Amino acid sequence: MKLDKNIPDEHLHFAKQIWDFLSAKDKLEKADLIFVLCSHDLRVAEYAASLYQKNFASHILFSGGLNFFTKHVFPNSEAESFADCAMERGVPKESIILEPQSTNTGENIQYSQKLLFDLGLQCDSIIAVQKPSMTLRIQLALQKQWPGPNFLITSPNYSLLESPHSKINLLMIINEIVGDLGRVIAYPKLGFQEETFIPEEISDAYHFLVSKGYNLHLVPNR
Repeated sequence: MKLDKNIPDEHLHFAKQIWDFLSAKDKLEKADLIFVLCSHDLRVAEYAASLYQKNFASHILFSGGLNFFTKHVFPNSEAESFADCAMERGVPKESIILEPQSTNTGENIQYSQKLLFDLGLQCDSIIAVQKPSMTLRIQLALQKQWPGPNFLITSPNYSLLESPHSKINLLMIINEIVGDLGRVIAYPKLGFQEETFIPEEISDAYHFLVSKGYNLHLVPNR
C-alpha cells in the first residue's frame, strides 16, 4: 500500500486523532449472533469469519446494500460480497443471514432487527463488527436504536495508515472519518444515536480538516 504523498503530515496528525477517538472495542465473549455492518473493507468480513471459526457465535448476519463508497467497489451488495468472503474462509452458507438492502447505519440496524424478528430469532447477546473507525458510531447508534440485547463492539485491528486497500485510498479514508465524526456530533440531535462527549482537541481536528477540504462525506444539510 502506497501512502498519498500529497497529504501533509499536519493533516495526518489530526486524522490520526480522529481515527483513535472513533475507535472503540469491547472484550469479547460468546454471543447468540455476530452482526456485521458491512462496508468497503473485506477485512471486516475476514475478521467476522475468524470469530465464527473461534465459536463466538453460531450465525453471522451480514447487513449492507450499496452506498456512496461501495457502489464503486462491489458488483453485488455489501452483504453478498462479505458473505462470499466469509464462505471462502470456511463459514457454511447455512450459518449466514443476509440483509442486502440497507444503505446507512440506521437502516443496517432497523432492517436487521426486522429480519431477525421475521425469522423468529431472538438474540440476547450480539457481537457487532465494523471497521475500527466506525465502532464508536455503531456503539452509540445501537444504544439508541436497538434496546434489549447486550452488544459487544469489535473490529479488525489496523491503524489509519493501514486502512487503505486496493479500492479506497488514504485521501478517501480521511474524508470518510471526518464525515463519521460529523455524524457523531450531529446525529444525537436528530435522534439517531446517543450523545457522547467530544474533547476540544477532537473538535478542533474536525474543523481543521473540514477547512482543508475533507468534505466529501459530511452530513447533508437538513
